[in-house]
Formats: sequence, structure tokens, C-alpha cells
Amino acid sequence: MAEDTAWREHRYRRVIDEETHARPVPPMTAPLRIRRLAFMSADGGKDLAALHAQMGMVAGVRADGPAWARQLVFSRDGRDVTWELHNEFATLTWTAAPNDWTKRPEGIGLELHQNLLLISATRIDLMATETIAEPALSGFNPLSLCYSSVFEGQAQAATDFHLDEAGFVRFEVAAGGNGALRSGVIVRRLLEIETYRTMALLGLPLARELSGKVSQYEATLAAITHDMGEHDGTADHQAILASLHRLSTDIGRTVEETSFRFAATQAYGEVLAERLARLKERAIGEFTTIERFLNNRVQPALATCRAMEKRLTAVTAKVQRSIELLNARMTLSIQGQNQSVLDAISATGARQYRLQETVEGLSIIAISYYALGILGYGLESLHDVLPWPKPVMLGLAAPLVLLAAFFGIRRLRRGAGKH
Repeated sequence: MAEDTAWREHRYRRVIDEETHARPVPPMTAPLRIRRLAFMSADGGKDLAALHAQMGMVAGVRADGPAWARQLVFSRDGRDVTWELHNEFATLTWTAAPNDWTKRPEGIGLELHQNLLLISATRIDLMATETIAEPALSGFNPLSLCYSSVFEGQAQAATDFHLDEAGFVRFEVAAGGNGALRSGVIVRRLLEIETYRTMALLGLPLARELSGKVSQYEATLAAITHDMGEHDGTADHQAILASLHRLSTDIGRTVEETSFRFAATQAYGEVLAERLARLKERAIGEFTTIERFLNNRVQPALATCRAMEKRLTAVTAKVQRSIELLNARMTLSIQGQNQSVLDAISATGARQYRLQETVEGLSIIAISYYALGILGYGLESLHDVLPWPKPVMLGLAAPLVLLAAFFGIRRLRRGAGKH
């Protein structure tokens, strides 16, 4: 009996498999000149989705085929082109002859990126020598020159992370002792380092811009807190609570606008640190390594972003605590007012009860008086047959009339209470 192999696959199984093999490293044989441009979305990612299909057409791949993979590889006019789609940006990388100075070659899809935002531009000159020649080093700024051996001495790399006249950050790489696959790995790592460096540092200008706004939030909260201690009226409390809610709304909007960028900054920073560690560098001469140079600059930037996140979180928590404190004060104030009202109602009820008892007593006397008066008229007409005189009979009847009036009114009050 044959086994049934028609398993129901998880909808992400193929995606996971494709991601495992995504973005393979192309072999590179020196000498080569490699350029990479990285573009960010200008409208929240919609233009990247549209660009994906357009680049598939440029690469000559059907829209229902591998064009929907996150990497497209094709060749145009002697250049090998690789287009890659990331979560937040897209990169276009091309390799050409070492004497190719064209910064915007036609036919590789650059014109499709004109509505995007350029965030990174990198140029790597891969040489077939084992060491970097002195003329190549002389073009770098000596104050920021990073010159080191990479991959445990298998190659040399140099850069100063300055933009050249064409707007590219230039790397010189000597990998003459390596094969095409190892050379491709070295170039790939350097391209990733430069791309993730710029993406990791995107949060720093935002953190600096937010510094003044967060300081204003803190000052506003301090003023509101001072007012809370100076005013006790209900109207004042309501005005202060409205101010706190406005401040909370403003801070919440800022947090929503910045939380993604700060989270992405930390994520890119972690990826950058991992890529730098893989270089396995050793400094050459008196120069620094790429890892040491970038860590000295990127790590403080990441710390600044984390500090700004903490300030926003702290001021948000303080505003929330102030709202809760003010709500508690207003609740206690309302409870005090309610207790005063209840005490007044209780006192009024007690007075009404005493008044009612007084009225009932007067009513008993009045009823008894009129009842004895009526009884007196009856006794007057029967005085001839009575055993005692009229005054004596009225005196004997008075307690009975009072008791009858008392119990009658009490019964009426009980009956009214039941209804």
C-alpha cells in the first residue's frame, strides 16, 4: 500500500525555503568596479511594491514567475546587475570593468528609482593584487582612513567613509590571493556594512530633532504638576485634566511617529555589528580598522536613540501617573461632596422625622379634642340615664379616646409606608 504524501503545507513553508536561499553571493573575479545604490520608499512602501514588478520586466522575468523573488539578477551591456528588495529599502548593484566611470548606466532600471529617496551610494574597486597600492590610498582622508586586512589576512580593504565627488563612499579592496567566490563574499560584506551603516544612523538625526520637543514636553508636564498642587477646585481640576490629555495625545503621536524608526535603528545596528565581526580584521600600520572606526561612531548614535526612547517612555509614564493622580483627587473630592450632600439629606430627613412626630402628636391631641367634644354632646343628651355626671364620664373616656387616636394614626402611617 503506497503512502499518502499529499500533506497540507503551511502557507509560509515555501516562503521560508526561498528566504533560506535568498540573495546568494555572486562570484567576482578581479579586477572589477562595483557600485551599489540603496533607495528608500518615499510613500510608506507602496512605491517599492510597484517597483518590484517593474524591475521584473527590466530583468526579463515573467510577472508570474521568479520576478517575485526578492533578488533579480541580469546582465546589460557588459554589466552584471543585481536588484534586491528589503523590508524598507531596495538596492541596485552592478559590476563592470575597472575603468568604467559611468555613474548612471542606462538599461539597468535606474530611471525606475527616481521617485525614491537615495540613502546610500557605494563604490568598491576590487583589484587583483594582494596589497593596496599607495596611489589608491592617497585619495583617502588620512584622518579617517580605515586600512586593514580582512578575513584573517586573506585580503586588504581601505576606506575613509567620505563621499567622493560623485557622491559615492569608496572602498579599495585587494583580493589577489582569493578565488572568485571568496572575493564575492568580501565585496558582499563591505556592501552590507556600508548599507546597514547608513540605515542604522537614520535614527540619530531624528533623535536630535526630538530632543527639543521632548524637553518641551517635560517642561509642560512640570508646569501642569505644579498647578495640580496649587488648585483644589473641581473646575481647576477639570482644566488641568484637559491639559494633561492634550499633552498625552501629543506625546502619543510623537511615539507613534518615531517608534518604528528607533526600533529599526537598533535592529540595523545589531546586523551591522554582526557583519563587522565577520570581517575578522587586523589593522595595518598605524591606521584603524573598519570595525573599530564604525563602532566608535555608530554605538554612541545607537545609545542616543535608546536614550531618546527612554525619555519618551518616561515622560509618557509620568503623564499617565499624573492623570491617574488627578483622577484620584477628583474622585476623592467628588466623594467628599457626595458625603456632604448625604449628610445634609440625612439631617433634613431627621428634622422632617421630628417634625412629623410633632405633627402626629398635635394631630392626636386635635383628634382627641374634637372626639371628646362630639362625645360630650352625646353625653349631654343622655345625662338623665348616665350613672355619673358628664364631666366624670368625659374624664373616664379621655384616655380611651387618646389611645384610639394614637393607634389609628400609627396604623395609617404603617399602611402608607408599605405603599
